[in-house]
Amino acid sequence: MPCDHRFINDLQLQYVDWEVRTLFIGTFNPAWIFPNNNAEWFYGRTARNDFWGILPTIHTGHSLIPGTPEDWKNFCRDNHIGITDIINSLNDADENNPLHVEMIQNFADDQLTEFGIELTDIPALLEEHQSIQQICLTRKTLPNPWNILFQPTFEWVANHPERDIQIKKLRSPSRGARKGVVGNFTDFIVNHWQDAGEYQIL
Repeated sequence: MPCDHRFINDLQLQYVDWEVRTLFIGTFNPAWIFPNNNAEWFYGRTARNDFWGILPTIHTGHSLIPGTPEDWKNFCRDNHIGITDIINSLNDADENNPLHVEMIQNFADDQLTEFGIELTDIPALLEEHQSIQQICLTRKTLPNPWNILFQPTFEWVANHPERDIQIKKLRSPSRGARKGVVGNFTDFIVNHWQDAGEYQIL
């Protein structure tokens, strides 16, 4: 049985009823039930990830941690934001294989290459949402396999210069990225996204 994305029914922005100007693309959140994954929506593991502290602070000056999926979607609606992930499913993952379970439960990006990966159709999403002006990746660097997985998106953007879509690679909001950060992590990443990442409020 494959390991689908936890929010597979939202990956093509099925939840969106507003004009999306900024699209955030993350990586993967497994649907399999793990003790260390209580996420109720994208970036919802708020004990380990400050996304819902960082982005709302940039826009409104206030964190949305703690918050609910409804709070986060309302924020996205008010600020013309869409959120998805690049991986739709790990097609050949087996929930009865303890090794597969361990690899996926560890949320180790480099181990995902062991599986057959089905991508979210980002080009189709960009075709549907003509208002998208800015794509934000919550990764500053794209080592293997991410450079390969994001390539169809990069190629689509390059082949549609008339859209003038800007791609921003932002430092990870995961608290695992605290290394080298002095002071408040959220404040540091807020400044980093706006300065080094050139994140724009659209």
